[in-house]
Amino acid sequence: MSIIRKRSAQHKLYIPANTRENQYLLAKFELTDELVKAFAGSENPENYKACYEGMAKVFFEICAEFGLESSQFVANDKFIRVRYSPERLTSQTDQQILFLYSPCYHFNSSSYFDETKRAKKIKLLFLANGRDIRSNSAHFHKKVEDAILKFAAQAKVNEGSIRICDHQHLTFDLFAKEKGHDGTQAHKLRSIRNRFKADNVEVPEIIDAQNYAVITMPITRRIREMADIDSTAEDLYNPLYTMISEAFINSAKEHNLSNGYMLANDLVPVVRSQDEESLSKDGELFRIGYNPKQEICGYNCKWSAKKLVDSVQFVFVAAEADMTNYGYGKHFNQILSAMRAMAAKLDYVYDTEAMSVRLHQHIGFYK
Repeated sequence: MSIIRKRSAQHKLYIPANTRENQYLLAKFELTDELVKAFAGSENPENYKACYEGMAKVFFEICAEFGLESSQFVANDKFIRVRYSPERLTSQTDQQILFLYSPCYHFNSSSYFDETKRAKKIKLLFLANGRDIRSNSAHFHKKVEDAILKFAAQAKVNEGSIRICDHQHLTFDLFAKEKGHDGTQAHKLRSIRNRFKADNVEVPEIIDAQNYAVITMPITRRIREMADIDSTAEDLYNPLYTMISEAFINSAKEHNLSNGYMLANDLVPVVRSQDEESLSKDGELFRIGYNPKQEICGYNCKWSAKKLVDSVQFVFVAAEADMTNYGYGKHFNQILSAMRAMAAKLDYVYDTEAMSVRLHQHIGFYK
């Protein structure tokens, strides 16, 4: 094998053939007084039901024109999450709205709003459908962007005020092979910009880009019993989370990873690019502000010592330096190797215990 081919192979990430793919685009814009009057009528500008229904009607007509079969109109200021699921379900809390669906089998278009309240922002959600989500991601992105621009023109939304975010996930069990799932697929995890460029789809020069991994480890009884837990202690589960954090940090360091987050607090991690690193609890969410220009940020572990959580989440965010000419494959290989090392330290039973990995690639820009 030539040196070039060897180097290329080092940057390939081999993941299970049964890996699940997701892509969704989210368009967000402020609900201005002008938009309310245009859709609710100037005579009764507080008729938010008429406003939302009128706007949704235009939206769904444009989606039908572009052949977009899974689109959602959301006007309730809730944080939107999308995940793969063999069963379709939409679940809401006070702060979140969660869409669970299979791109292959589920097609649905619905509206979500409170007719008694004026939303701060309108959110248009587009879910990808089909079997080859990743290979068709550029085509889907272009179709959705064209639909958004047509909606903006018809609704008279100010140019440059729409925030468009493209979210793409690869989700799999780190120990799928040990459970008998043979077959792999190779990825170099090129940036979204570079992948789209290969399909002649351009994105704006100024974009926010995030590439990160979220690994979820269930807390089984076996793992719980590994820790020396004193049932009379005030911080009952401190030994358990300390044990896991030590295995996590040591494994990450062994594989030359210079930053990572451990969350054992039942909160949903939300990663955002910003100039200064920050960690903050926001109700049901845990916001991680990360500057991709910084290579070394260290390790942060957050847990609730008095509470036993169902699972622990580990987050690794890629820095700009982790992007090579090939992509992010080498960096994510380090992450998977670190997680395998951590599992070994915790005496993982690979054929029965799962560790879910979700690789995120996101871009965001204004249009």
